[in-house]
Amino acid sequence: MVPGGLRGFGSRLRDGSLDRLLHTGHESASLSGRPVSTQPALNLASISPAFRLARPPGRLQAYAALCAVSFFCYIAGRLSGGPAQPLFLMVGLGACGWAWLLARALFDPAPHDARWPRIVVGVIAIMGALSVVAPAGGGLARLVDNAYALSGSAALLLTLIEPLHAHGADMPRSEKRFRIAFLTIFASLVAISILGLQASSAVPGEASRNDLVRSGCALVSLIAGSAAVWFRLRHPLVRAHRSPVRRAPTAEDRLLADRLVRLLRDEALDTESDLRIGDVAARLGQPEYRVSQCISAALGFANFNRLINHYRIDRAKRLLAGEARDRPILKVAFECGFGSVGPFNRAFKAEVGMTPRAFRAASRRLTNSSHAAQDP
Repeated sequence: MVPGGLRGFGSRLRDGSLDRLLHTGHESASLSGRPVSTQPALNLASISPAFRLARPPGRLQAYAALCAVSFFCYIAGRLSGGPAQPLFLMVGLGACGWAWLLARALFDPAPHDARWPRIVVGVIAIMGALSVVAPAGGGLARLVDNAYALSGSAALLLTLIEPLHAHGADMPRSEKRFRIAFLTIFASLVAISILGLQASSAVPGEASRNDLVRSGCALVSLIAGSAAVWFRLRHPLVRAHRSPVRRAPTAEDRLLADRLVRLLRDEALDTESDLRIGDVAARLGQPEYRVSQCISAALGFANFNRLINHYRIDRAKRLLAGEARDRPILKVAFECGFGSVGPFNRAFKAEVGMTPRAFRAASRRLTNSSHAAQDP
């Protein structure tokens, strides 16, 4: 006897759930000139609660956490003594670099940071840590101190520039006030903690007072940074997306698209891992630019690679849900024309909304539920 909930699930499966799973992602290439859908059609949470994965921390939250830790260590290193003080300072002297990355996340809506800023901050953190442990007075200490001063000063200057990123007259008033406040507070703290204290550093007995002032500036920076993150999370920047203007397909585009689709379907060219648009253009007897035009205008794909990946992923879905259920993922990737499993996983998830392994597991559950629902 089958429980009612499972019976209902099985009836939904017979109504086409597995078919909808196989058609998740792109629709079939259109020969009528209509754009092809690029949105995943499958709600992962509706298949299994296991797909409700926790979102990893974003760029802003990650940099905010690293910045808070470094500022805390900087304050502790300036005010504390004993054996733990060098360890605190080794971490805390990278605070200026993390502050710059946080400023980039605050004023640049890109979801991911470029690699070179992280390399620069890595150099700052390493030089800051080495300046703590390098023997005083030696050539190494002078080299490390100069490198740290140069890279740290550059990070501070770049932090002052970040609020000016994409500043325009059409910016909301609250955003303008936020940027002005950030710039004013940060510039004031830099002036007090660096420029002002350098003028009094030659006065005897001022070391302890300077540590207190720098620690106070770091504490204000920590509080102000937390307030800035709070504001940005409630007023996120919207990244402008410029959709390319796609020309209307001509009759020649549609005819060439028909020939291209027949060629891919009949000869399975998408399974060739080193396939290039020039190879396809030669088979069709057309210049490459004409093939590119028919792909974007008549078939609705952004470029040749998107088209070929669509056919490869469609083939992979059929294999994973059918004859290749027990086949290694890497072998499926090779059979579908991918040179390695990494690009296959990325392309599959971009088109379907889940990894190949998760797709195969979901199709197995749907099939097993169907068989259980049909058993008396």
